[in-house]
Amino acid sequence: MADKEILAANEQANEAAANGAPQEEIGDVQIADEVLSIVASLAAQEVEGVAGMNGNFADGLSEFLGSKNVSKGVRITVEGHVVSAEVFVNIEYGGCIPEIALEIQEKVREAIENMTGYEVKIVDVHVQGVQRRRKTELEQSLEAENN
Repeated sequence: MADKEILAANEQANEAAANGAPQEEIGDVQIADEVLSIVASLAAQEVEGVAGMNGNFADGLSEFLGSKNVSKGVRITVEGHVVSAEVFVNIEYGGCIPEIALEIQEKVREAIENMTGYEVKIVDVHVQGVQRRRKTELEQSLEAENN
């Protein structure tokens, strides 16, 4: 029953906002830069042709020590609710770099804006390297059978 009430209240608030009614302000929501970095990194990694994220020395050291840095390869700058992102990636060999970079820009912008409501001013993509695509488990098992 409570779920229906919450949904109804949300729907009423959305209708009021759409009709230009002022919304009650109950506080501000602050999203940590690290959260924005994680969102951007995960969005970039979803793009076909991205072999991996390319971080800095600190990212490499923490990974070496066993901690996984999910925000690796992303630098975020936030001014108010406006975000600028720099994404550092390695591309799979054979991929069209300009097309992959454009898709990264679109995915990162869309993910940050949809998940946070923040405006994305710019997404710079830095292609740091080219790597061979990693073989899937199936490809590895077929190769092992043939040898």
